[in-house]
Amino acid sequence: MRSLAIVVALLFGVFLWLYFLQDLPYRTAPQQPISFSHQIHYERGVQCAYCHMDAPRSTFAGMPSVLKCLGCHRIVIPQYPEIQKLHVYWNAQTPVPWKRIFWVPDYVRFTHQPHIAAGIQCQTCHGSIGSMDRVRARVEFRMETCLTCHRAMSARTDCFGACHH
Repeated sequence: MRSLAIVVALLFGVFLWLYFLQDLPYRTAPQQPISFSHQIHYERGVQCAYCHMDAPRSTFAGMPSVLKCLGCHRIVIPQYPEIQKLHVYWNAQTPVPWKRIFWVPDYVRFTHQPHIAAGIQCQTCHGSIGSMDRVRARVEFRMETCLTCHRAMSARTDCFGACHH
């Protein structure tokens, strides 16, 4: 009986180790230079593409310029401490050094354009960012992840024609 308890405890320990320590970068939200809440903006009706304008035409969704942010925040809560940080970047004429959350390997050729054209919502791949104050990756973009979706959507799955260089 004692041996069984030890085995169960070890298995439970391995499970906890795998769950909490493995893939940690995909579970944590990095500290950003400005505390930006996607949730607040989403609740106020700001669409993803309003800030991430490059998504329909580029490999990267892109980050909004400081000017884009100040387009609203010169008027909307301009004295808020996090908005004041925008003014520091504006005065220095430097972009906000956001930490990247989502990425695919260099050998993958990815563009948002065909996914947007197919009507796939941002949340499908990026998770419910509209409910997050601090964004964290909920999905690890791996070949299996993409192939499962491509097959479900009857999209191309030929390696070099669809995704790889």
